[in-house]
Amino acid sequence: MALGKSITKVRALQLSFIAIASVVVIEGIAGLLTQSLAILSDAAHALFDSVTTLILLVTTLLSLKPPDEEHLYGHGKIEPIGGLIGGVALIGLAAFLIIEAGSRIYFNVKIEHLPIGFWAIGYTLAVDFFRIGTLWGRGQGSLTVKASLYHALSDFASTIIAFLGFGLTYIGFDDRADATASIVLGSLLIYLSLRLIRTSGSELSDAISTSIVSNIRKEILSTQGVSLCKELKVRRVGIKTYVETTICVPDSMGLAEAHGVASRIEANIVRSHGDSTVTVHIEPVGEEKPIEKEIETLSMSVEGVQEVHSMSSVYSKGKLYITLHALVDPQLSIEEAHDIVEKIEKNLVQQIEGIENVTVHIEPHLPKVHREFVVEDAQVQRMIRHIVQAHPNIRRVNRIVTYVSEKRLYINIDCSFDKSVSVDAMHDDVSDVEREIKKKFREAVVTIHAEPSQ
Repeated sequence: MALGKSITKVRALQLSFIAIASVVVIEGIAGLLTQSLAILSDAAHALFDSVTTLILLVTTLLSLKPPDEEHLYGHGKIEPIGGLIGGVALIGLAAFLIIEAGSRIYFNVKIEHLPIGFWAIGYTLAVDFFRIGTLWGRGQGSLTVKASLYHALSDFASTIIAFLGFGLTYIGFDDRADATASIVLGSLLIYLSLRLIRTSGSELSDAISTSIVSNIRKEILSTQGVSLCKELKVRRVGIKTYVETTICVPDSMGLAEAHGVASRIEANIVRSHGDSTVTVHIEPVGEEKPIEKEIETLSMSVEGVQEVHSMSSVYSKGKLYITLHALVDPQLSIEEAHDIVEKIEKNLVQQIEGIENVTVHIEPHLPKVHREFVVEDAQVQRMIRHIVQAHPNIRRVNRIVTYVSEKRLYINIDCSFDKSVSVDAMHDDVSDVEREIKKKFREAVVTIHAEPSQ
């Protein structure tokens, strides 16, 4: 697509050059025959315009060369140089016209009122319309095409002014009307030239519109998963926009998902700003406070939550999915526990951006043992005793010893069975008790000593 635009731009400049060169010949002859400063000024304008259009064409062709070892960003900067040259040439032309017009007014130079002047002006107007139609909308964003279009518009304006100046003298007005028309034309050319020089100079100095930077920053920050946009740099080289930035994403985001975020940023900028090269550096954010820590803090702030564990936060297609286990009072009803879960989910969604789903698994909170040796936690003892006594074949619980070593809970139980129970049946019963206890105390080491009842 970019190549097609470049070819269109070159063809438009070529046609413009051929057309304006023919005007130099036609108006030059007519101006010399009629001695009309307005027509001669318009011919001089066309002559300068031919030269500058040729310069613009050459610089455009050079700007299309691909990047090389010395021009890693390509040759696009040659193009605004052409626009700058064109603007300076127009100012020189304007100064010439104004000085010559002042001289004509001072000396009251007479002109020849020959019909050929109108024929030349009519031909020039036709060429002006052709050039404007050829250049209008071609090579959008190109300073060289814009410079040539400015020349065509100024040619059209100067031709109208020449027509008025020559026409007024032709019907009997003072011949100084012809020179006055040239002064008006010179003022118009200076205005257009200054605008063109300012635009070209801005691009050569890498100046960029603050509105463009602001729009690009908004595009980046609106991309799902981006927490921060910093060190944003934007520059234009010809019609191409170069964007470099650093974005921050949650440190829990995977590499593939982070790459997806960068790809979406690039696609959005290309869609809104055309031909662009976007470089995105990705940094994790939240290393001092990982999102799992934030999830834990927000969950624990809900009244009734005594502990959370097994937290998971995963990004998928820019959305955050969270799962966690919450421990509550085992004596609560399921309705009361569900209310706590809803409060956890609401708190997380309000405080953390981009959450798509939160799943909370509710568990009863069991007392933790904290001593290093013998544990005299009455509640733990009662829970274990209740499990053992619930088994119909166990006659009595003689002793329960609990202790912790290397952060692991050990449970030793002495219990009595009926004298007539076989070893095989006793082992099955003991195994059942061990499984029930481990449901309550995960990874505990349970040892049960069975003895006959007295």
